[in-house]
Amino acid sequence: MRKLIYQGFIFTNSEGHTDSWKLTIKDQHRIGSLFELRRLVTYYLELGILPATRSSLQDAKQTQNTMTKNTVKPRKG
Repeated sequence: MRKLIYQGFIFTNSEGHTDSWKLTIKDQHRIGSLFELRRLVTYYLELGILPATRSSLQDAKQTQNTMTKNTVKPRKG
């Protein structure tokens, strides 16, 4: 079985055929060519209807951590 990660989503190919990739998002499964599924992910990302991926959650957490460290200190005058 082959796995491919595209923008945080996992495509699997268990049969070895180039046009039988499987994309699973929560409880929904889509089967199609890699090109079709990549376009579908991009379209859903533009609409903003996909759930957050592990990588996007980590990016948000890092952003929060850097924001708390870079607080503005009041001037002593």
